[in-house]
Amino acid sequence: MKHFWILLKGLAMGAADVVPGVSGGTVAYITGIYQRLLDAIHAVGPEALKAFKTDGLKGLWRAVDGSFLLALGSGIALSILSLSKLVLWGLEHYEPVVWGFFFGLIVGSIPLILKEVPKKAVAKTFPLLLIGIAIGAVLSFLSPTQATLSLPYIFLSGALAICAMILPGISGSFILVLLGAYEGILEGLHARDWALIVTFMAGAGIGLLSFARLLRWLFARFPTAMVLTMAGFIIGSLVKIWPFQSEYSSTASPTWTIVAMVLGWLLVFGLNRWAKSLNAS
Repeated sequence: MKHFWILLKGLAMGAADVVPGVSGGTVAYITGIYQRLLDAIHAVGPEALKAFKTDGLKGLWRAVDGSFLLALGSGIALSILSLSKLVLWGLEHYEPVVWGFFFGLIVGSIPLILKEVPKKAVAKTFPLLLIGIAIGAVLSFLSPTQATLSLPYIFLSGALAICAMILPGISGSFILVLLGAYEGILEGLHARDWALIVTFMAGAGIGLLSFARLLRWLFARFPTAMVLTMAGFIIGSLVKIWPFQSEYSSTASPTWTIVAMVLGWLLVFGLNRWAKSLNAS
């Protein structure tokens, strides 16, 4: 049952990662698996090799938290192949409603994140929250560029996108949009362009292994500062997904958008209450 919940969290991460403006890292953070994910990725390397030499495949699997990564990775992959189509269909036909749901989801998660910050440390580290908000907002306002999708550029795009995907509040898909690579890479995935896919995955793999180690080190050394900065990124990213940014042109009534926002908030609130009741029992 424990791995089933991790699979569901992977589904949510995958759905978020395909939507420009929503971060899979945010989903990992608000669902309580972010630190475990960083630890598992960090273990891929010398630690895993040492475990393999000592205890074979069983030791390797245990060192990299294999069951967790398998369940989470399966959820992400399954979501990208299936649930993402539903999300993209929703964005095409009922865009403000989908943005409203994600907005409510993220707003509902912010108090849960800030709750981890010790009150004594707030005054000293509060400027980091403002810096995070500013960076998240600035990135949300950047305009897309045009680019030629050469293999080196695809490799670089994969490395930068995966760094953003694992960073709460910054969307990896949105980084691809800014780089002018989003549509080309999606078309390549649908067309099964294996040269593009392998190059992108190689860039993503190297970016993930290196950036995750840096994040894990920062969280270990400066936990309060990192929590506030991450919270700032998440708050700043709300600028991008606010559903009433321009003239409302959707066929769905604005009432449904507001309802979606409330439902997103209630989902986080309800899951948090449920998690508390499970921990208490």
